Amino acid sequence: MEVKLNQTYRTPEGRILRVKTVRDSGVHTLQQIDENGNIIPDVKNSFGHVIDRSERFCSDETIAKFKKIK
Repeated sequence: MEVKLNQTYRTPEGRILRVKTVRDSGVHTLQQIDENGNIIPDVKNSFGHVIDRSERFCSDETIAKFKKIK
């Protein structure tokens, strides 16, 4: 399965991720989105520390475990 820009995947945890950048190294940048396609911002705690990032780096092996959404 070839990873292309703007493809959308659902993780086993239920997150929806869209491919933001594709690299030759096999590690790609994915961005978390909601059902409508809007980007979900980083979640911060009361001290301002990021506890849940919007962008994720995933390898080809990890992306192969995700379910592709049209």
